[in-house]
Amino acid sequence: MGWFNVHAYRNELARELSEALEKGTAPWQQPWSKVEKRWPRSAVTGRTYGGKNAVKLYAVSRKMGYTDPRWMTYNQAADMGCQVRWGEKGTRIIFYVEESRQARDQNGNLLRNPDGTIKYTHDYIPIIHTVFNAAQVIGADTHLPALQIRKPAPAVRCAKAERIIAESEAVIEFGGDEAYYDLLGDCIRLPDREKFFTPADYYATALHELTHWTGHKDRLNRDIKCGMLSSKYAFEELVAEIGSMFVSAETGIDQTQQHFNNHAAYVGAWITRIRSDKNTLPEAIRLAGQAAEFLLKYEREREKAQEKAS
Repeated sequence: MGWFNVHAYRNELARELSEALEKGTAPWQQPWSKVEKRWPRSAVTGRTYGGKNAVKLYAVSRKMGYTDPRWMTYNQAADMGCQVRWGEKGTRIIFYVEESRQARDQNGNLLRNPDGTIKYTHDYIPIIHTVFNAAQVIGADTHLPALQIRKPAPAVRCAKAERIIAESEAVIEFGGDEAYYDLLGDCIRLPDREKFFTPADYYATALHELTHWTGHKDRLNRDIKCGMLSSKYAFEELVAEIGSMFVSAETGIDQTQQHFNNHAAYVGAWITRIRSDKNTLPEAIRLAGQAAEFLLKYEREREKAQEKAS
């Protein structure tokens, strides 16, 4: 581990995503059923990465053609009896470690809580890890823990996605030829299911609009009251796309090229804003993560209950 330049990380993240967007694809738009290029995960723990790290590693996987979702540090590879190939370039990811320290006033005196106990401040320190994909590692096939292959979502109905949509209790009205979140009426409008090219397109669109829905002032209170031609609207579209990707990744739903093409009008605005303001992408990912967890709250409760029961 080592101290990390957050500015450099954001530059790398912005570059990877903008390059993908310029090629007419996005890191979140890749059918898992066609290749084993699924959600990036630790080769040691098997846990999936989240937020900015997941998006960045997914973008690098697409760019480099990696079909294995497992990543590890140089030392982790060595500890498992593997060896990173000579000349391979690692990918930097960032974690935040909480650091507590005693609070002091401007004169250096310790501050105390009302009950007399010492007051502490909490900072989050960014720390870098350089990780390598299993494709860059000699011996990965024989020494790494077996990869648990997740089956793709059913072709017609995905029970988990249906459950997430239903448990949101969002008002969804079907009919017409447009998909959008009606802020004034606080409801989602979707074309009938049979009008979508594939079930995957239906779910991706529904989750996209549900992400918009989470931004209502009575929920996560994002700034979503803006004109369709404004940069703020394009930013909210980016949040919704990434939010849809986060939830889709946990259900096995494909994010198809057709779904991405439906949002092509915003790609130029995304690229421009990402390149001009390096905070754009990290902030969009942060907000999308909040939205995804809001939609997945009941799934999280079930997961915790299952862990206690096992």
